[in-house]
Amino acid sequence: MRPSSRAADVLALFALANLLSYASRNVPFAVYDDLRAAYHVDAGQLGWLGTAFILPHALATLPVGWFGDRVDRRRLVALGLTVASLGSILGAVAPTFDLVLASRFLVGLGLAAIVPVANAVLGQLYAGARKAFALAIFNLGLFVGGVAGFGLGAGLGFPLGWIVVAAPGFLVAIALLAIDVPQGDADSRSWSQLRRDAAAVVRIPTIRRLMAATTVMAFAAGGYQAWLLDFLQNEKDMSKGAATTLLGFCILGGLAGVVAGGRVADRLRHRRAWGRPGAIALGMALTVPCATVCVFAPPGPLLWAASLATMFFISWYHGPMAASVDDVAPGPLAATAQAVVIACMHLLGTAPSSRVIGELYDELGRREAMMVATAAVAVAALLTVRAFSTFGSDAASAEL
Repeated sequence: MRPSSRAADVLALFALANLLSYASRNVPFAVYDDLRAAYHVDAGQLGWLGTAFILPHALATLPVGWFGDRVDRRRLVALGLTVASLGSILGAVAPTFDLVLASRFLVGLGLAAIVPVANAVLGQLYAGARKAFALAIFNLGLFVGGVAGFGLGAGLGFPLGWIVVAAPGFLVAIALLAIDVPQGDADSRSWSQLRRDAAAVVRIPTIRRLMAATTVMAFAAGGYQAWLLDFLQNEKDMSKGAATTLLGFCILGGLAGVVAGGRVADRLRHRRAWGRPGAIALGMALTVPCATVCVFAPPGPLLWAASLATMFFISWYHGPMAASVDDVAPGPLAATAQAVVIACMHLLGTAPSSRVIGELYDELGRREAMMVATAAVAVAALLTVRAFSTFGSDAASAEL
């Protein structure tokens, strides 16, 4: 098989795995009424569904990514998909809500394997001018899978929606075992080596700055995701159907933004050493005025246009961020570096975002809370700019 064909096959399978990952992550959020009827739970108990997923997911990311530099990467991701699919099916047939939460723990644990390992593999296969674009294509699964999870949950309900989301994971796991992917070449598997490797990654100045930027960005994105639908309904007096339609329309902007961000990042990389983080900072900076208009504009064409633009620009960072981390990470620590950044992002950014923005929602007001999330995007842009000065030297060191 030609290298280009092989790379395209690997990218397609990993993108499909990422799609299933986000579908599995989002499907519970569309079946709250079914869960209330089946288990007689309140909103506070339902709120634990997200926590039960994200905490094991974030905590497992670092050790799983580290193993991705040491073991057969195909088997590691295939095992993760299998565990997640089993967890989703077990949740669908669980007799108590506590067991449903335990099933979400398994789903989060299993899916922790996909992103850090896939980023490292694709970084090797697409090293050079097309890296950010390839990683952007991989991240399309975030949007398509997220929408598919909501759609299947809303259309099929619980438990059938959970089973339908889980079933393809077994097939993708089998397909992954049949492909040839670049393997890590690190040897030691001791836990002390894990600490040393993580410390070595964090000592890279650009990694630290990208970690800070992507964590603040994840906080902003998590706040938007958790509260935007409620904001449109209660602050702008939109019906649930109208608000959902607007958000669905914005997904088109997100898909285009993911691809555009990868393209812009690769083109800027030709002109400046810091071109890929430059694309990240540019996308974040352009998000801020668009999101501000969204907060204050009344329902109508201006809100729709600003929402589409916000989703377009806020989506730029996905591919370039993974590519930038890969650019400055030493080859033997490629998956470990991705895992360090992702674990920090989820633990310190995604996990607290919903609750913090929710508290501000009640204390300061709806618009003010949304503007805090928007201000976080501006801060993330400034933190990314700080990586410009160290990016070139760190990337050169990684190639030695």
